Amino acid sequence: MMLNERECDVAAQDPATVRRLASRLQRLANDCDALGITIFGGSGSGSLRAWDGNRPRELTGRLLILASIEGPFDGGDGGSCPDDDGLERGE
Repeated sequence: MMLNERECDVAAQDPATVRRLASRLQRLANDCDALGITIFGGSGSGSLRAWDGNRPRELTGRLLILASIEGPFDGGDGGSCPDDDGLERGE
């Protein structure tokens, strides 16, 4: 996990709070990954997903939805780059 303190300041967010939230998400993502579960978010909702353990991936092609999660989720390709001020911004 890498914290962008300058970006936190510009967004008026406490860096310690952002660090704590990011660390929680990182631990959750690692726990899910260890079980073969993917955290997915986009189009306003989220889900936990995994491959069908009984069929080869090339035959299923899509992940099973293990759980749907309500909440404000946003998704995309996750790309980012520095802007003219050197701040990292997402797509």
